[in-house]
Amino acid sequence: MDEENSKLHNYVYSSEMVGLVKEANGYCQFLEELKTVSGREFITRSVQYLSDVYSAIHRIGETEPLFENSTEPTVTEQEWAAIYQGINLLLGPHNEFIRPAEAEEFDRSDLVTHTISEDMADIYQELRDFTVIYSRGIEELMNDAAWELKERFVEHWGKKLLRTLVALHNLFTREVDPEIGNYGSGSNPVGPSDPLEEE
Repeated sequence: MDEENSKLHNYVYSSEMVGLVKEANGYCQFLEELKTVSGREFITRSVQYLSDVYSAIHRIGETEPLFENSTEPTVTEQEWAAIYQGINLLLGPHNEFIRPAEAEEFDRSDLVTHTISEDMADIYQELRDFTVIYSRGIEELMNDAAWELKERFVEHWGKKLLRTLVALHNLFTREVDPEIGNYGSGSNPVGPSDPLEEE
């Protein structure tokens, strides 16, 4: 094995990369099995999975793409929608939260309503696309999938992860249980959870 191939091999099979794949798979499998999860359990475990994914992607090293074309998506619209709907059904009214409007959005208000389910389904798509390509065992494609995942993390899904984590953190610390209509201690019984609210 020449030096370049050895470097590629060591990168895609590094302990940090294997750790990221493990956390990504755990997150995706969790969302694929939502029918077995209660609302309160979903909140608790989602906080854990999102935290672990965020930590894991920071530990992988830097690389450069080997091919000009982006990796092809593997998650279908139907699969994305199933994740979105599953989370929406579990959380009910707690699915919504308030966030600031972003510069590129047409909404001129300072705050807009958003959903946990949309962000988590988008993160699922990014991570599942990555793990499917990684599992094929072609090191050049594994490298490019990792590079693209990290690039897109910086561009958009890292921000989605953090704002969703804050929204779920508020539900978790308020001991919200969507199944019994519990809005938790100190929370507003009307309206969405607000990740911007100061404690």
